[in-house]
Amino acid sequence: MKCLETKEAILFINKIKWATFSDAEGRVMSPNDLKKRIFYGGVDHSLHKKIWKFLLRYHAYDSTYTQMHYLSTIKKLEYETLKNHLLSISTAQSIKETQFKETKFLTDKDVVRTNLMLPFYEGDNNENVNILSHILMTYSSNNFEIGYCQGMNDFLSPIPYVMEDESETFWCYVYLMERFRPNFNHAQSGMKFLFFAL
Repeated sequence: MKCLETKEAILFINKIKWATFSDAEGRVMSPNDLKKRIFYGGVDHSLHKKIWKFLLRYHAYDSTYTQMHYLSTIKKLEYETLKNHLLSISTAQSIKETQFKETKFLTDKDVVRTNLMLPFYEGDNNENVNILSHILMTYSSNNFEIGYCQGMNDFLSPIPYVMEDESETFWCYVYLMERFRPNFNHAQSGMKFLFFAL
């Protein structure tokens, strides 16, 4: 007797099913149906990097392969410019900027405690921990009205594991923070609203 597939297995997005959601030029067709299937059925691990870029709004659903490649090139240069500007700040300059100094202290303290049980982040002088630090400092330094808040490191931590690219991780984090920013402002209005709703 043939086993009936579960609803989750039917909705699960593998490479074959993913191909039915994009046209020959790379545009995602029926994004709402795709999101619904992902929500109920999940995604094959090998597709996480590709699909997360759409879910986190790094790529628009109607982007072609050419547009995606161009965007990645431009965004990489833009991130490197922001990061290099941050890294060029001398110790004397950073001491004068209290907020920068405070952000650096908090970030350095938190990133070394991020997901210590995972091999991806364990060990001294771990390059993945350094990437977290670079991204959080670059983001915070360009969003001083928020700065750095505890928990941002944990919010960011799954993205570099999936993206395997510092620039793409940064931009996915930027777009994610656009949605969840109220949870991290100093008044924590978004978080208070969530607790009130709970």
